[in-house]
Amino acid sequence: MYRLLQLLHSYRAFLLLIFIEIVCLWLMVRNNPYHSAAYFHSSNALIGSIFKTRNNISQYLNLPLINEELANDNAQLRELIAQNQVPIIVNSTQDSLEQSGPNFAYSYISAKVINNSTRLIHNYITINKGSNNGVKPEMGVISAKGIVGKVMTVSKNFATVSSLLNTDVYVSAYIKRNNTFGSIHWDGNSIVRTKLMFVPKHIILQKGDTIVTSGYNSIFPEGIPIGFINDFELKDDGYYDIDVNLSNDFSNLGYVYIVKNPLKEERIELETAIKQENE
Repeated sequence: MYRLLQLLHSYRAFLLLIFIEIVCLWLMVRNNPYHSAAYFHSSNALIGSIFKTRNNISQYLNLPLINEELANDNAQLRELIAQNQVPIIVNSTQDSLEQSGPNFAYSYISAKVINNSTRLIHNYITINKGSNNGVKPEMGVISAKGIVGKVMTVSKNFATVSSLLNTDVYVSAYIKRNNTFGSIHWDGNSIVRTKLMFVPKHIILQKGDTIVTSGYNSIFPEGIPIGFINDFELKDDGYYDIDVNLSNDFSNLGYVYIVKNPLKEERIELETAIKQENE
């Protein structure tokens, strides 16, 4: 022990320098959007490989549970197909599930969750698909039970997803019963609940009302489940404070689907042109 203390004392200046550099680097990445994005992009491959190895071991030990989850997901998808008579084409080379026809422009890339945080203010998820599979930033991510988040950064074989449990994420939504629009935003408290914002006081709400995506942006299709109203109260500003129970269990995400919208760029270009004309 004495020799160890002598060694630490001899190199105290060097160790202090290393500590200060680490703190400075952490502050730069945390507070600078450009450096933060660069950090996530460069570290995705290394961290993704580590998470993938760890996750493969865990998944192997839990194969019965995973098989049951996949069977349940397939059953739900088959039920939806039967109810809606939606033509579905599976393209195995692209690893996608594509809905054909003029009214179904979205397609989906399946991916496995290999890391998932739920205890932070800005929670994120790592998936085992990247640019080699057609994944790009700002793509929506869903599961068989509902919305998950949107792609944040991408490397060749991995991607990080801003979870719905992220205080920076807003999602356009509406109440299915009366088509009232609002915005979903997590307040950082419970991992099983979020908030539906900007619903005015003249709207009649009911506990249990289903909340789904509005389709107002080009990230998520319309009608993807988000959750249901758990409780609500009227605030002084004329809007409701609405608690929404999430349809997804974010502590137990296994497989997800990245949403591809081939008409996204066209829509953004058109809406941007309109905004510029009105400025």
